[in-house]
Amino acid sequence: MLLAETAIDPQVIIIFVAMIFAGIKALIEKAQSKSSPPQEETPIEEYFDGYYEEALQQQRQQIGLQVEPPPQTAHQFAPTPELIQPPAPLPKVTVPKLSPAEKQALKDLQKTAAPVRKQPLISTKSRLKAHLSSPTAAREALILSEVFGPPKALKK
Repeated sequence: MLLAETAIDPQVIIIFVAMIFAGIKALIEKAQSKSSPPQEETPIEEYFDGYYEEALQQQRQQIGLQVEPPPQTAHQFAPTPELIQPPAPLPKVTVPKLSPAEKQALKDLQKTAAPVRKQPLISTKSRLKAHLSSPTAAREALILSEVFGPPKALKK
């Protein structure tokens, strides 16, 4: 009856009880961690070192490279001469030759192509007149006057 007579919101009581349970759970976990010996965590790199070397070796076998891994030195990223291959020569591109008839047809096509039309410059006055003649202009004017005008309390 004591909780029913208080003026505390029931949601606050539920949150308070949940916090108490979380605190008790944290204390229990802390006590369990003290009783068990600490486990050393191994870095993730150690798990993948062997796998990485195996994958590299398989890829080298697939492409037919017989390369011994370079010795571990401070300069691991220096390229080895066995891995450097000269680039393949690029194929020669031949430019097609146009016949005189094709050249004339291309010139005719370029002449008859529609030129890019520039938009005629519309004056501000004509744009304003066109906007005000639209049916939504009155609605927009009313909304803008309400937004930017004086507050209703100050209107007469």
